[in-house]
Amino acid sequence: MLPSPTFPPFPLLGLSGGIAAGKSYVARLLVDLGWALIDADTLAREVVAPGSPGLTEVVALFGPDCLRPDGTLDRPWVAARVFSNPEDRARLNAIVHPRIEVLREACLRALPPTTPGAVLDAALWIERSRAHHCDAFWTVDAPEALRVARLGTRDGLSPEAAQARIQAQASAPERALHADLVLENDGRDLRETLAAAAADLLAHWRIRRARTWRPEMPAPFTAEDLQQVLSALLSRGGDCGEAFVERRRAHALGMDDGRMDDVLATATFGVSLRLVVGDTTRFADLISPSLAELLESAETLAAAGQGTPVAVPSLQVRTHPTPSPVERDPGQVPLPEKVALVRRAEAEARTYAETLRPGALKQVSVGYGDSTQRVWIATAESTAGTWAGRLTEDHRTQVVLRLNATAGDGTQLQTGYQALGETRGFELFTDEAVNHTVHEAVRLALQALDAQPAPAGTFPVVLSSSAGGTMIHEACGHGLEADLALAGMSAFAGKLGQQVAAEGVTIIDDGTLPHKRGSQAIDDEGHPVSRVVLIENGILKAYLQSRKTSLKMGTEPTGNGRRESYRHLPIPRMRNTFLAPGTEDPEAILKDLDRGLLVKRMGGGQVDTVTGNFVFQVTEGYWVERGVALHPVKNATLSGCGPDVLKQLTRIGNDLDHFDIGTCGKDGQGVPVSDGQPTILCPALVVGGTAEALPSVL
Repeated sequence: MLPSPTFPPFPLLGLSGGIAAGKSYVARLLVDLGWALIDADTLAREVVAPGSPGLTEVVALFGPDCLRPDGTLDRPWVAARVFSNPEDRARLNAIVHPRIEVLREACLRALPPTTPGAVLDAALWIERSRAHHCDAFWTVDAPEALRVARLGTRDGLSPEAAQARIQAQASAPERALHADLVLENDGRDLRETLAAAAADLLAHWRIRRARTWRPEMPAPFTAEDLQQVLSALLSRGGDCGEAFVERRRAHALGMDDGRMDDVLATATFGVSLRLVVGDTTRFADLISPSLAELLESAETLAAAGQGTPVAVPSLQVRTHPTPSPVERDPGQVPLPEKVALVRRAEAEARTYAETLRPGALKQVSVGYGDSTQRVWIATAESTAGTWAGRLTEDHRTQVVLRLNATAGDGTQLQTGYQALGETRGFELFTDEAVNHTVHEAVRLALQALDAQPAPAGTFPVVLSSSAGGTMIHEACGHGLEADLALAGMSAFAGKLGQQVAAEGVTIIDDGTLPHKRGSQAIDDEGHPVSRVVLIENGILKAYLQSRKTSLKMGTEPTGNGRRESYRHLPIPRMRNTFLAPGTEDPEAILKDLDRGLLVKRMGGGQVDTVTGNFVFQVTEGYWVERGVALHPVKNATLSGCGPDVLKQLTRIGNDLDHFDIGTCGKDGQGVPVSDGQPTILCPALVVGGTAEALPSVL
């Protein structure tokens, strides 16, 4: 659903679910409650009705075999074709879905203002990067065996064909990451649950909409000011001119052993100018500039040009919703409340440690940080000889609480670390969330005192979902950033369309995941963020693109042009990168491990993006024999080759419930990211340890 200057005076509920999960049934129940229904499948039939431009394009894509004798589209024929061919599915979606969105908007405008609410039923809200555009997003799920049976009864599909169609869509765990409500349609009566949820949405949708589609923020410069700056920047020609305006406020507190050592507050205002001429980029950054200073800097950057002046058109303001609505702006939270949070975490760590192992906790360090960044991005660029200007803005909020616990037993010291951070406001720090973070850090430190040295050798390794996606981010993700691929500094360079991983391996980077650390409304070039399928079923499908790299590769920007601040140039960066869930029971994967390592937490490491070789620390691991975790290990490392690991993955769990957070460094810039993965079995990784080497298992 495209941003609209006006919104209907009733809530918009995005409803989705996997094929045969029962979302149409749920939609009918909502209609019984008085909601209006706009069904994407019904609109899709209208889009490809006989005589329509949509049907003409579909026939041009598939040929006349896709038509029935009466001239209508043979939907079962098309379904069989596209569910077995991802490229054809993508081409069909490119034809159909933009038209569906136009019809959906027309249907919304036609609804009377007295409509209680509208259900927007569509299968691909997540795949289209649109789930956060609604006032709420619900998803319907059902056990896979039940869905397979329904497809057999409804569509006459074999179990194999039904499985293929289920796996062609986003998985249930991925949909749950986006959902405000997950409805389990396994035969239970959903009417009471739906009535309560609908009533709650009707009571609060205005607040949610205001937080998601934030009103325009007071800007340091008007659109006319920035148009004037871009005109000066392009006064001697060029292909693209940009002004990146940033205001940022940040606070940081640090407590060490009960002493508040650091209390910092910073405020930043700056602007950068970028002029692109062919392959050349001219760049300037200014601290707290006036309009006159911006114009002077723009003229300086333009001076070397030899082209004709560009008549920069008026800047069209484009509004994009945030996937991370904020309830309490941390910038408005009084300092004493933040200090109290830090003290509470420190005290809870000591209290909890005493209940587990009196006297063992030796030191506690707590850190708190928040950042509120506002950006305005004005751009003028030429596409196919036509100049267009746009102005986009974003309001980004990050908060984090970190705790490091040190424990000792007289002969050794061990540490445990945990962090709690998201793109939320101060509402993140509930007692439950803070206590869980504190308890985990203390538990890890105390457990390490009793851990045995890790053995050395080559063993099968089960990486639990709780380990986060460090492996995916470091060993694979950086190689999927387009600038490294273009420079030949990636193990995945030049391999688009090729098999680079085992069948069943799908890697996604998604900037629309609600409240994840890498999520934003737009990237730092003004492009809306998106869900990017990088590897699908083992095939390399795409790279993460900035404007510059997308032009070189002849594709579109993916919303991954990111920069640390106004002082930096945007480059392709990850956001929230994860390995998509598979179908295996995580407990079964562990049970079948005869001898090897179970990794539940991972730390830092190093990776060579050219070869994919990596070394990572294990911060929580267990030695396993005959499917049983016997004892924790310490001082373990994992090393291997990322691309080789992807090719060897044969068992992928159906869990995806934890994302690690961090600040990713590249080219001297740091940006917030998160990463996740389901439980997986790596058949052979080199385990580094300090214990006597054991015979390797290959």
